[in-house]
Amino acid sequence: MKIVRVVILPLVFLVLASGAYADTLKFTGTGSNNVITSKGDVTTYPYYVSVNGAKSVAMMCLSFDNVTNIGESWQATESTPTSKLQLEAAWLVQDAIANPKDDVADQLAAWSLFAKPSEVQSLIGDDAPYVQNQLNLAALGYKSINAANFVIYTPTGNYLPGCTPQTFITEIVPAPEPGSLMLLGTGLLGLAFGLFRKNKANGLALKPY
Repeated sequence: MKIVRVVILPLVFLVLASGAYADTLKFTGTGSNNVITSKGDVTTYPYYVSVNGAKSVAMMCLSFDNVTNIGESWQATESTPTSKLQLEAAWLVQDAIANPKDDVADQLAAWSLFAKPSEVQSLIGDDAPYVQNQLNLAALGYKSINAANFVIYTPTGNYLPGCTPQTFITEIVPAPEPGSLMLLGTGLLGLAFGLFRKNKANGLALKPY
């Protein structure tokens, strides 16, 4: 039983620790897109955010009513999209990257997904037909999204009303799986061994570097 305890207790600790972990985000800048909304002239996608001090990456905002200022830092938890609305938001991010001409409509559509129904029309204004088109495309295309390629950053902590940082979503470049790395390493070893045998058969010695 001692062996079981030695193995299980560290695992439990790691699970609990990972659940309590939060990233530090810093809002570093925006692109040049602006649009007139019910709250006046606002900046839209892309928003540049640094995670844990790393190089800033482009993100899309999911919470129009909250506020984040350039230079502001806050704590946020990571999650992958699971709900239909979150997957549709991921599709909008993907579309904004692939089709920059649509990125303003994609951002307005992402805000519309999570806004109160009574606020959507005042939010999108004259862009309603364009935004609705992007929403329709997202509703059709969300099933093709690989959720593992996206991260949603949700702010944690207690804030005054109207001062909660915004929720952001971004697409990430997936890291190679351990199995893929192992196959690559095995292939390189096999190649090196083959070259060694070939050189040995020709009476040549491998030169040290």
